[in-house]
Amino acid sequence: MHELIETYVPLVIVSLELTAGALLVIGFCVATVIWARDTLGDRNPEARTRYRSALGRTILIGLEVLVAATIIKTVTLTPTMESMGTLLAIILIRTVLGWTTSLEIYGRWPWQPGSKKTAPDG
Repeated sequence: MHELIETYVPLVIVSLELTAGALLVIGFCVATVIWARDTLGDRNPEARTRYRSALGRTILIGLEVLVAATIIKTVTLTPTMESMGTLLAIILIRTVLGWTTSLEIYGRWPWQPGSKKTAPDG
């Protein structure tokens, strides 16, 4: 069983890390193309807001996948205090980025009721 873990878990981890990188690049490219189309074609005044929201969502998704890869790595391959500290730092950074991105997208902190503005579609 230990051999299976040492053989396949690194492949899963690398796959998740590559997936996160691909999600970030693809999300950035798609959001940029849509922003350019909206800005140059329709002269949409909301294009910048929607672009920032799309980039924020892309970053959050990429970070979620990276955190999953780090958790799997820490729990299965390197369960040391140093790796747990690294995991804690990554989760804290992801949490702060999530909160600030939520503030950008929704105009309020995640724990505040109501909304000052709604997330744009697209």
